[in-house]
Amino acid sequence: MNRQLALLVSIQNLELQLRDAQDETKAKALEAMGFPMSVEKIQRDISGLLEQIEPRHRSYYLRLKTRFENPVVPVWDGHCTGCFANVPTAFTSVTNVNRVMSCESCGRILFQP
Repeated sequence: MNRQLALLVSIQNLELQLRDAQDETKAKALEAMGFPMSVEKIQRDISGLLEQIEPRHRSYYLRLKTRFENPVVPVWDGHCTGCFANVPTAFTSVTNVNRVMSCESCGRILFQP
């Protein structure tokens, strides 16, 4: 997976974790299971990863985040899991291996799991 894409997926996962950490009920339940839920640490981690993203990908991600809860989604069985539209076979082409691709239908950033 492209490094930029891996960072975007990591940021999205941290943002979902942050949402859980900000919900007191979920945070207590997760801490009881042994998952530390420090809001400040998660926010620092997100900021650190955002600094590593290329500016064009960072701004695109931040724009998508205002529209979608999950701006980075996997392609499953040839479909975008955000809008379930067919993804062109060119997505899996060797020439697109190290590129950050987006869904032609909804605009979400796509990755191959």
